[in-house]
Amino acid sequence: MKKMVMLRRLSQAFFLILFIYILWSTTYPLAGAIKPGMIFKADPLIMAMVSISERVLLPGAAVSLVMIVIALIAGRYFCGWICPLGTAIDMTASVKKRRVILPDKKSAALRKVKFWFLGIFSVLALAGLQAAWIFDPLVIAARFVSLNMIPALTHLFNASFIFLIKYCNIHGAVKDLYYALKPTILGVKVFYFAHSAVILIFFVAISAASLAVPRLWCRVLCPLGAVYSIAGSISPLRRKIDGCISCGKCRNSC
Repeated sequence: MKKMVMLRRLSQAFFLILFIYILWSTTYPLAGAIKPGMIFKADPLIMAMVSISERVLLPGAAVSLVMIVIALIAGRYFCGWICPLGTAIDMTASVKKRRVILPDKKSAALRKVKFWFLGIFSVLALAGLQAAWIFDPLVIAARFVSLNMIPALTHLFNASFIFLIKYCNIHGAVKDLYYALKPTILGVKVFYFAHSAVILIFFVAISAASLAVPRLWCRVLCPLGAVYSIAGSISPLRRKIDGCISCGKCRNSC
């Protein structure tokens, strides 16, 4: 069990770093090895909703199909091992061990909410409206990284180097490192948008909710989680998370 927990954490860390790398490395004027579009090609919810609403089969749909096929075998692997938003939620939850355990009946009822969201987004897509991006975890995480994390860290690193060089009179290796990074990761074009604060508040609220109830977002609200739950319902492999709010009888803990 401990080995599986360690593997899961390593997987989460790897894919979170990869996720941030893809977004940061392709911020102007950089050109990363992996195009950010690959993130959303691997998102069955967005690919399906956009294809339905636009009445076209999007290029790269095969990638999201592969993700679903894997779920037919490995269950909800994406939610616990890959999803960057799920990783952020788990990281936040790790600071507090004692959380609310909901009664079995209420827990079972709440888990159905994400399927209602999936149904609503599907109906809207049939009507030509693509609204799934509002609750899609990859979109939420990508917006946070692009509009909050990258600008904040870029500003912090630049300010730190300038402080050390200009005010602390530290040169040598520090100055050389700064000038080496300036044309690359510290030289990205940072944009500030009025709605960045809304994105930050939404992301923080989702993560902080796990301090009260374990993986509340994943179990109750995430429509992409609903997609993987449906696909993984016939999977021969199951996963069980400590502190699950479920009754323990369901085949998928989330």
